[in-house]
Amino acid sequence: MMALVWVIDLVVIIVKILGGRTQVNPVLRLGMWLAVLCVLALGLAAVAGLVALLHHWLSTL
Repeated sequence: MMALVWVIDLVVIIVKILGGRTQVNPVLRLGMWLAVLCVLALGLAAVAGLVALLHHWLSTL
């Protein structure tokens, strides 16, 4: 349960940094935005791959 609190705190800190409410090095903020965009792209690629696998599996039925 305590781990969930830590994760929520970490998410709040990251959102504050990305939103500009916390003053940090601009390079850090840019790197964090790039990391978020890469994770989103990876998620979309995974969903597309799973849809392709589902299509292949359904076509063989």
